[in-house]
Formats: sequence, C-alpha cells, structure tokens
Amino acid sequence: MVKKELGPEDWWAQYIVRTESGGKEKIYALARRRYAPDDIETKGPGTFLGIKEVDRFEMIRDTDPDSDTYGKRIPNPSGEPSGKKQEYTYDFNDKNIKDFKQMVASIGTPFGQTRFTYKFKERTINCINEDEFWSIPWNEAYERYILGKQVIELKQPNINNSKSRRSK
Repeated sequence: MVKKELGPEDWWAQYIVRTESGGKEKIYALARRRYAPDDIETKGPGTFLGIKEVDRFEMIRDTDPDSDTYGKRIPNPSGEPSGKKQEYTYDFNDKNIKDFKQMVASIGTPFGQTRFTYKFKERTINCINEDEFWSIPWNEAYERYILGKQVIELKQPNINNSKSRRSK
C-alpha cells in the first residue's frame, strides 16, 4: 500500500517562524498532524516542517595532492559525526506562504492558536498581528523590532509612607 503524501491541509502549525539564513528569508513551523478541523494529534513533540538536520563532521586539512581541495579544510571523510546542524529548507515565497497559511488555526484546549515569530540573530520576537507577519518585508521587520526605540517602563509601587523624613 502506498503511503499518503501529507499536504499543508494535513498539518496544524503550533508556531510559525520567519527567519533569515544565507541572505535569504526562510520559514519553518512546529506542526502537528491534523485529522479533522478539531482533531489534532496531542501525543509527542510534533514535527518541524522546513528544517532538516545534517551531520556535522570534524574539519581537517586535505593532504591529497591529486584532490581539487588540496590544502583546504574539508570534513573528515573517515570521521564520526560530531553533532548535527540545522538547515532551513523552505524559502519565504508566495507558494510557501500559501501553504503555511493553510496550517494556521485556533484549536482550543490544549494548544490554543498558531503563534507567529520572527527569529533575528539578536533575539526572537513574537508577532501579534498575523497580517503584518505575512506582508511586511524582512528589513522593515528588523528595523521595527531590533533597531527601533525600546521603551523601558519602570514601575514603582505606590508607597504611602507616613513616617517622618527628618534626621535625628
């Protein structure tokens, strides 16, 4: 029996992240399997759509004089993986935007609604306005959330101090 190919309508995005990597805008999501509009898989951590893990190897200098990479640093061909790195696989383009919009929904208990997040190198920002998340250019979002003025509000408790302030 052939395994069903899952499309965007078969997933519910718990959160969608917009980021930049290698000079290109990327998008990924933590998604859960959706069986019906109100039936979401609750077991397990979910699946990341738009991210793949690649083995990371120790880098060594190429000492083979016949090689195209002679004298350069290359991954050790006989080494064991020393970890994993994540690569973003979906560009932020019209087709992927349309697909990811199909995964947005309000589910109710226990998850709530899809969250939207900008992931900058400096920090991660939650976006409240869904329309803004899909429409504004990356550089405008960066200027607004990272380079914009930050307002820090200090709240002091309203202390009703009836003690005398004169020195003794």
